[in-house]
Amino acid sequence: MLMQLIRISMWQADTLRRERSLTRAAAHELKTPAAVVRSYAEALREDIAPEKREEYLSVLMDEADRMGALVCNLLELSRMEGKEKRFRREEVDLTALVEGAVQRLGRLAEEQSIHLALDLEPVRIEGERMCLEQVVDNLLSNALRHTPPGGEIRLVLTRRDRMIRLAVENDGEPIPPEDLGRLFETFWRGEKELARAGGSGLGLALVREAVRLHGGFCGAENIPGGVRFWVELPGR
Repeated sequence: MLMQLIRISMWQADTLRRERSLTRAAAHELKTPAAVVRSYAEALREDIAPEKREEYLSVLMDEADRMGALVCNLLELSRMEGKEKRFRREEVDLTALVEGAVQRLGRLAEEQSIHLALDLEPVRIEGERMCLEQVVDNLLSNALRHTPPGGEIRLVLTRRDRMIRLAVENDGEPIPPEDLGRLFETFWRGEKELARAGGSGLGLALVREAVRLHGGFCGAENIPGGVRFWVELPGR
């Protein structure tokens, strides 16, 4: 009984530390777009040229979208971190799910002249469809954000013994070795990512949490001419 109480107390303390860390990180992430919104809103109150007004309104809309996406991702991450007891599994056609993600995001690739190459084995898995969709969508979105125009993204789905592996490879610059182990941390972004001002720092953290719920693993590595992100999940 005493050991059980100790374990519960340790779990509660760990949960409180994660919540405090997430709150601090969220406040930091929201501070910049909030400051931008206030600055541009104040500028709009002044008598500025019409062409500047359109530019300022565009910035305000972009920052509002950024904050909205951040809040949605925070809610989703919180939902995942506390859903072990409510995790509902069903049979999911993972091959069709990957094809669906490619169809949804294919237009973004076309706009950047990025070629999407698929090498998918027929694979079915036990899991929560929404979580698995988010894994694929976030990995593909991440690849699109870092692939240069005219480059290629390759999605490879294979079964190895009892494990299912999805790899998303994209052409582009390599990731600094010291950053590879931190890519899936909540709100973490390397210097190059910060310079681009892209992403919320939550997409890969959501991938990590969804994969963890399914009893799997995820990682990233540099390959010749680009980068590979991968997840491995227990098969049927």
